[in-house]
This record gives sequence, C-alpha cells and structure tokens, in this order.
Amino acid sequence: MNLKFLSDETFICRVIDVYNKFVNATALVVIPILMLTLVIAVGIIFYDLRLFLEFFFEGAKPEDYDKAFKLLVRNILNFFVLIELFKVFIDVLEFRRIRKRQILEAGIVFVVREIILVVFEHRFTFTDLVGFGVLLLALGITYIVLERSYLEYLKFERRELTERERKGLIAQREDELKR
Repeated sequence: MNLKFLSDETFICRVIDVYNKFVNATALVVIPILMLTLVIAVGIIFYDLRLFLEFFFEGAKPEDYDKAFKLLVRNILNFFVLIELFKVFIDVLEFRRIRKRQILEAGIVFVVREIILVVFEHRFTFTDLVGFGVLLLALGITYIVLERSYLEYLKFERRELTERERKGLIAQREDELKR
C-alpha cells in the first residue's frame, strides 16, 4: 500500500479543514442545547426552592421538608457539574483540543458532588468515603503537578536562548520544512 499521500501537505490541509468544519457544525448544534439545558437547570432550581420554602412555611411533615431540601441540594450540585462540562466544551471550541486541566476540574467537581450527596443523604460506608478520598487526592495531586509543570514550561519558554540553542532550533525547523 502506498500511503505517501498521508504526508502530503494539501491532504493534511484538507483534513484539517474538514475537521474544523465538523467542529463548527457540532458547536452550532450543541451550544444551543447546552444553553437550553443550563436555563432549564436554573428553572428547576427555582422550582425546587419554591417547593422547599412552601414546605418550610406551611409546616409540612418533616419527611416532605427533608425530601424537598435534598432535591434542592442535588439540583444545585448538578448545576455546578453542568457548568464545568459547559466550560470543557467551550474550551474545546476555543482551542480545538481538550485541555487536561479543564477535565481534571470537572472530575474534581463531580467527585465532590458525589461525596456531598452520599454524606448528606446518610447512605455511605467507610470504604465509600475512603475510595472517594483516594480518588479526590489523586485528582488533586494530578492537578497540582499539571499546574506546576505548566508554570515551569512558561518559565522555560520565556528564558533567553543562547546563540547555540538558537542555531539548533533554526536548524531543526529547517529540517522539518524540508520534509
């Protein structure tokens, strides 16, 4: 098989153009859906808040009051997860790639949401909490390492190059252009 056309510059440009058109078309479809989802989530939160206040001021049974409060908390936490996912999608559109930092932030928010719900609804075991703790610790350490390495990268990029390094980079770039 002759796969030489895969390294052809015009073929690569066409593939990138098709990819960009696909991402733009997907954005045109998904962004209104995400916006509608966020608006509906806010509406649900306000409805749950009204229900909670209604139970509170009417002196309803404690079980109804408790259910309404748990539902309100659950939907508020779901809203935070939706916001994080929306940020990830906007990041994909802006940079044309998925940034690890955004995914880690969404994962941390999701794990914290689950911890809050499990503890709040009193349906946890010790092993559940240890598992969530280990997962949260791993996500946190990964996030910190990623941020530190990014800061080191920025320092490296802004440093002054020696003449030898500059010539080496120019030669490397010329070799890439020849291929």
